[in-house]
Amino acid sequence: MPKAAKSTTSKASSRVNPLGATSPNAAKKHRSKASDNSKESSKLSSKGPQSVSAPADDVTASGKTQSSDNLVRTAKADDSESNYLVLVSNTLTFDPTITRLLSLPPSLTFGKFHQALQVAFGWANCHMHQFTVEVSSPCNDHGHNNAGGRRHSLPKRVLTLQSGTSMDEEDDEDDTEDENRWTLRDVLERKEWNGQTVASAADMHLIYEYDMGDGWEHQINVLGRADKGLHSALTGFPPEKAQQVLCIAGEGHPCAEDCGSEPGWEDLKNAFKKPRGDKEQKDWYKNMCANGDKKGLDPWKWDMLDVNERLESIKA
Repeated sequence: MPKAAKSTTSKASSRVNPLGATSPNAAKKHRSKASDNSKESSKLSSKGPQSVSAPADDVTASGKTQSSDNLVRTAKADDSESNYLVLVSNTLTFDPTITRLLSLPPSLTFGKFHQALQVAFGWANCHMHQFTVEVSSPCNDHGHNNAGGRRHSLPKRVLTLQSGTSMDEEDDEDDTEDENRWTLRDVLERKEWNGQTVASAADMHLIYEYDMGDGWEHQINVLGRADKGLHSALTGFPPEKAQQVLCIAGEGHPCAEDCGSEPGWEDLKNAFKKPRGDKEQKDWYKNMCANGDKKGLDPWKWDMLDVNERLESIKA
């Protein structure tokens, strides 16, 4: 992982224990140790017909699409509520698979989550995007076995979240909503969407799609809750001043915009691996690509300190 001084990660360092990552402010502030906080459950407090209470470790989901009026919630979390630990992977990349481990407040809207993903994955935010939520329901006949060996139906899309500016006003799809009106908690704590925890049952599938042309799909996996002292330990700031959105670990150089999806990305990486690789591709990446780099491309290098400096402005 990156050291306190400005540096980039490498193939060897990117596999270090993620919770041992160097903080984004380590070069400026002394490092403080996290207090040994107990992992007591904290209740979520919310108002209205969609009110949900759940243990701190529960990330829940369940079943039916509801009307727009019932879907939007105005709930606010208890101030002591812990962040989600979310592992996001670009499913069309390998060697390495581009991944980022993020700590995100439950009150973060999906609009802000989109901003965080653009920063974390080094995208240039020049294409359309959307989030989709799919759930699998228990069944007794036709279906597939999940990780726990239980029979489940094929995933059914129950919600699509898009930017309010990109939504078609005439779109009558019941499951399409404004991403700025939904928080992570609104989705992850909905017991009526299968009534199972995301981490253990794998019955909810949360996907971030970016650039509908190249079709970059990012699989979002909620690992659980972060320790309440984690951000303070990593940033050196007291809890009330600690950064809200934080990248803790990851792997892989940001993928190039408009490179032609998986085949184009592989061709580009191969061009930079060879001293006499395709010069035209190299020049395009260095000088024309929206998120290119004049220094070239190393598939394993990325700068976590830079990512966190840019994430610091994103607040719930």
